[in-house]
Amino acid sequence: MVVTYSHSHIRAVLFDLDGVLIDSFDAWYHQFQDALRYFKFEPISEKVFRQHWGRSTADDVHTFMPGVRVSEVRQYFQDHYEEYMPFLKTAPHARDVLRELRTLGLRLGCVTNSHRVIVQSIMTHLKLGEFFDAVVTADDVARPKPAPDMLVKICRRLDVMPREAVFVGDTETDLIAGEAAGCTVIGYRNGASECVTDLRELSMWIGKKGVGV
Repeated sequence: MVVTYSHSHIRAVLFDLDGVLIDSFDAWYHQFQDALRYFKFEPISEKVFRQHWGRSTADDVHTFMPGVRVSEVRQYFQDHYEEYMPFLKTAPHARDVLRELRTLGLRLGCVTNSHRVIVQSIMTHLKLGEFFDAVVTADDVARPKPAPDMLVKICRRLDVMPREAVFVGDTETDLIAGEAAGCTVIGYRNGASECVTDLRELSMWIGKKGVGV
């Protein structure tokens, strides 16, 4: 993943949810394993699940549950997601960084391939919703990430141009979507040559680039 520096004045910061603001890997892994069993498929290893981490529900269903309707799996997730809430954790320093970015006058958005009912519950459970001016989920667009639609949509909601927004993501899916939309893309904890490994580094990076409100 390569960071693209597209604008000297930043007006908005956009975040992926899973893997960036929250540690939800265990929650999704356990839920996906149970879904595989429910639909009569063999469980997969944690290693295999991690290799496909960050994709859309549709992509995962086509890969691991051929013949099952995506709508059925989505409904299963929505019916059972609360059972996995105890596995969720807020990423280190996430709230402090979000609070600091807001004090700089930046507009904050969340862009996630998860579905709205699940995202709303997570935001409430982890007390993150108060920080965001806009949230775009898989239910809000016809094409989720890696298509750029989500990022284009949230920039419109925030009244900024994509080139005025920084997008922080942890997967190749995020990189592809962010670059296609025209945002500056920052990798998070993904081993990229240029990325942040601690959310606190984001505040310093933005401070150097300059804020335009």
